[in-house]
Amino acid sequence: MSQRVLHGLAAAGGVAVGRALVVHDPEPAETEGAGGEAEQDRAVAALGLVADELARLAQVARAAGRAEEADILDANRLIAQDPELLEEVRALAESASAAASVRRATARHADLLSALDDPLLAARAADVRQLGRRAARLLSGAPTFSPPRFPAILVARDLGPADVAELELAGGRVRGIALAEGAGTSHVAIMARSLELPMAVGLGDELLETREGEEIVLDGENGVVVVAPAPHVRRRALAAVERRLGERRTLAQARDLPAVTRDGRELRLLCNASTSAEVAAGLAAAAEGVGLLRTELAFLEFETWPEEADHLACLEPVLAPLAGRIATVRTLDFGADKTPPFLAGTTERGLALTLAHPEALTDQLRAFLRAAAGARLRILLPMVEAPDELRTARRLLFEALDTTAWTGAAPEVGAMIETPAAAARAQEIAVEAAFLSIGTNDLVQYTLGLDRELPLASAQAAADPAVLGHVAAVVEAAHARGIPVEVCGEAAGEPPLVALLVGLGVDELSVAPARLDEVRAVVRGLSFAAAARTALAALEAGSAEASLGLGRALVSAEARDELGEARDSLDGVVA
Repeated sequence: MSQRVLHGLAAAGGVAVGRALVVHDPEPAETEGAGGEAEQDRAVAALGLVADELARLAQVARAAGRAEEADILDANRLIAQDPELLEEVRALAESASAAASVRRATARHADLLSALDDPLLAARAADVRQLGRRAARLLSGAPTFSPPRFPAILVARDLGPADVAELELAGGRVRGIALAEGAGTSHVAIMARSLELPMAVGLGDELLETREGEEIVLDGENGVVVVAPAPHVRRRALAAVERRLGERRTLAQARDLPAVTRDGRELRLLCNASTSAEVAAGLAAAAEGVGLLRTELAFLEFETWPEEADHLACLEPVLAPLAGRIATVRTLDFGADKTPPFLAGTTERGLALTLAHPEALTDQLRAFLRAAAGARLRILLPMVEAPDELRTARRLLFEALDTTAWTGAAPEVGAMIETPAAAARAQEIAVEAAFLSIGTNDLVQYTLGLDRELPLASAQAAADPAVLGHVAAVVEAAHARGIPVEVCGEAAGEPPLVALLVGLGVDELSVAPARLDEVRAVVRGLSFAAAARTALAALEAGSAEASLGLGRALVSAEARDELGEARDSLDGVVA
């Protein structure tokens, strides 16, 4: 059989080769009159089982140090438990089967979300549809997929976050994902990137004609799938896979080298973390410490503010490996998409919210001091907008110091700059801070009105000249006071943006542990002088695409020796 080339959208980079593992969603019977109380109970119970599965998978992901995946799974669990959705399911199941009722209710809710023309809600709409499909599979007794005994490419119409989280149960034999539908900015795509699984979406219904076990070449960089590939295409793909593995080995061998540009500008590389597993992974990849330790994720289900003992139980195992190293611990960043039950309906977030509850903040500060003995503790305050907020928080820290056994100098207190308003007041804020940290995810959202829950889109949008202008202003304000600036958002792990951030004068980059090797290579391959010229040009560029292109060209031209040759595209082979 001759090869079939399907073109879709890139969702997660990389090339994979395997045999098709096809997921078929059962189509529930649509006949009316099959409902009743028993079907209502079955439908609601199925969604309850989906919620339980999501909770279990979120717990596994969080224990493995994948906080972002866990957050997505938890958000989907809450959707499955939504009272309005359950009420509609019960109403439909009065006269229809349980599976049909679940599918109809979730489809209607998804359609309502999609009609609002909001990127965040569009992503959640896809998740809602997948919850219905997953519940229907449970009702039919069909598994998501049977773990393969061979290297496989998972083929489906669409998948949900729980489906992707379960891929780890396949023992690494699922090498990539190909979807007939889907979007490159979906939660599924985010999780595929986290798991480093190549993924292409929007490949069309022709993909679903693929037979079980048919060989597939997947090019996630270009959104291309080749079914029954010709021998030369298969050879090129296998060579690309091996080349990427070799690149990773080469990058890992440079972990003992400093993150210093070719002309002597040295940066500090730190890791983002929320669990002990992430801290261990970061240190194994030669991070100098932690640049952002998230502390709120363990308390998203709490019914009251966590107390000192609660914080201490979570912090001690995470901070223990950081003796003698930098431990940048962020105070609770509740609010927005991270709101526990006891704060339902709150409009405040970040530092403003915790300052309104000073006893709760003091409890956490005391726990920091008790758990971080031996580490170089830096306390990071989220969503700072005014210098008086820092003064108040520092007063609470001094009170906590008086009642603990902390020895030595007081920990450094830093401010997260995450809004245009904070960037505009960076000079004032810098007077009160020991360091500044830029959270690019929120800065992008508030500057451009984009969705912070779509990390790849937000990271690339951080190249917008308006966002880069805020970064430049923060760096200038901090350096005028002689204090360092770190970037801890998703942008700090994207090579083209790393080049621009280096050029703007950022001192520290804090990234996911898996990104450390590549970021180190980018820094070592750059000339700071060339990066500074490129960053200046990016500030004057007309769009995020234009400035991102400048960063990409600089990395391609200057950092190739450190990063290895660019991976070949399959497009030229199959044309």
